[in-house]
Amino acid sequence: MIIKPTRMGLLLARRKLKIAVKGHSLLKQKRDVLVLEFFKILREIKKLRGEISNGLVDAQKSLYNAQAIEGEVNIERTAFGLSSGASVELGFRSIMGLEVPLIKEIKTDNQWYGYFGQTVELDNATKQYRDIFPSLVRLMEKQLVLKHMAEEIKKTKRRVNSLEYLTIPRLERTQKNIAFKLEEIERDNFSRLKKIKKMTAK
Repeated sequence: MIIKPTRMGLLLARRKLKIAVKGHSLLKQKRDVLVLEFFKILREIKKLRGEISNGLVDAQKSLYNAQAIEGEVNIERTAFGLSSGASVELGFRSIMGLEVPLIKEIKTDNQWYGYFGQTVELDNATKQYRDIFPSLVRLMEKQLVLKHMAEEIKKTKRRVNSLEYLTIPRLERTQKNIAFKLEEIERDNFSRLKKIKKMTAK
């Protein structure tokens, strides 16, 4: 949009500049909060990964022991007979206007009934994997949130840079140019009035 070099144009340029400066400030605040939240979630993810990694190692050992005793075919047959016994309630939350997934509740039933004579190792493996399940779901949630936040931070940074290096400098130049042209017009009008006064005085 071209702003005409008039008093109304100068007011319009000032108004646009004020809005751009305020928008730039708000976007910077949003970017900073998102970055802080991003690193907070990243720390939570690292912690969860450590906990899950340790749990998976123990569960895997129990499963290998059960396979050695009962055989892989029996383990697979048992696994197909298991019900999930788990449910996840999903929702959403807002972080600085960004809507991200939220897991409201995770329910797991750690009790299950296998066949007669199954090994303790198989019981252990099943329980250990089910114990890890809520943490795995939480990890997936946080990784998805992190992905959304990374995209939003990137988008917000682009908007901040666009305002800071393009829009605001352009509006400042426009405001100065209009003010300069108006001053020139006033000087010309003042000179013209002086000439008219001289001519009428004669």
